Amino acid sequence: IIKNAAWRKHSHIVSSCKSTLEKLDTLSDTGLSDPKSTLLGISLSDADFVLNPILLALDSNYAKVAEPALECTFKLFSLGIGRGEIDSNKSNPILYKIVASVCKVGGIGEEPVELAVLRVLVSAVQCPCVLIRGDCLLLVVKTCYNVYLGSLSGTIQACAKSVLAQIMLIVFTRAEEDSMDVSIKAVSVNELLEFTDKNLNEGSSLYNCQNFVSEVMNASEGVPDLKLSQPITVHDLRNGESKLSKGEQNEEVEEEEMKEGAESGSAVVSSKIREDGFHVFKNLGKLSMKFSSQENPDDQILLRGKTLSLELLKVIMDKGGPIWGTNERQVILY
Repeated sequence: IIKNAAWRKHSHIVSSCKSTLEKLDTLSDTGLSDPKSTLLGISLSDADFVLNPILLALDSNYAKVAEPALECTFKLFSLGIGRGEIDSNKSNPILYKIVASVCKVGGIGEEPVELAVLRVLVSAVQCPCVLIRGDCLLLVVKTCYNVYLGSLSGTIQACAKSVLAQIMLIVFTRAEEDSMDVSIKAVSVNELLEFTDKNLNEGSSLYNCQNFVSEVMNASEGVPDLKLSQPITVHDLRNGESKLSKGEQNEEVEEEEMKEGAESGSAVVSSKIREDGFHVFKNLGKLSMKFSSQENPDDQILLRGKTLSLELLKVIMDKGGPIWGTNERQVILY
């Protein structure tokens, strides 16, 4: 980050990086871990300070600075260094801000950055030490949608679609087992692109995309945190309304399309993992049913978004087990 920074424009980022490096040199490697910390092996009081330069670099909106920050963030999740539940700015402020900044930096529009964003997001969802849920999970899904719909690169589109399918497999495999400790295979890119996206299956795109997904899945490390699978009651869940900025380009998935609150009602015992699966499924259903406006009846981007939603629903139902075939809430919704 220091090497790629523009010294005058990014002097605060450089200063933060140097301070963090000095701080890391002073920390003793005792092997003890603070259970309340967001970083493995670093105290809660030091974690925010250490992560601050990554956050600043991501928020710079400058590709050369953001790319190494994205690589750092990928290592943060793929090596199981990040810890805890990431739902909103209140539950885990610094990690939520980092994930939100990763989603935002994808708007730069440069292909290497878009690929790096997809890589970070699927590794974050895959990380067994972190539970991305609620607002944060919907934001991750929305960002991948936007990359798929907005990118001009066929390879990027194929990777975005594959990442979305992989995220669905992760979320719903965990929901089926009601556990973070599950074995998940990489999706088959060839099957995903077989019908609606045949035009993306050209040259080396398929091969590169399959390698991209497989490498990310194989890089995941860390011991699953069993506390993240603890049961809850449905009425204890707050509304999952996403506080995302408005006024985005028309090819992006609108805020209202990707938010859904928990239903009120009896205190049904469930888990955060299964509740998130239910609400992701419900939001995909809403996206697949959206109609075009009278002003733009032949909205091709809307059509592609609806088709993608239906394909992801099919992935869920094809790979889903008894829970998603017999659960009363799920059957009624489907």
